[in-house]
Amino acid sequence: MPATDQPPLPLPEWSQWIRFEQVAADKNRFREYGIALSQNLLGEWVVSCSWGQIGGPKQMKEWYFSSKSEALVMAERMAHRRLVRSYQVSAFE
Repeated sequence: MPATDQPPLPLPEWSQWIRFEQVAADKNRFREYGIALSQNLLGEWVVSCSWGQIGGPKQMKEWYFSSKSEALVMAERMAHRRLVRSYQVSAFE
């Protein structure tokens, strides 16, 4: 994430997943980005990200962590990056 002198933008309180959208009709840009936090059957914490065009196929990537706190740090960092890149929160839980 690029370093800025501005404080991080506020995020809503979310615990399981959050979804972002970026719509710029004049540039034909209709993107969405999702971040989910879960625990797998082995007890590992998983941060899953999906992205792509709204209503279209998505790409997905997952990261695995031994502790929830490590996973939360990664998820929050990715969520703040979406806000810095002009995405808007569209839904969360």
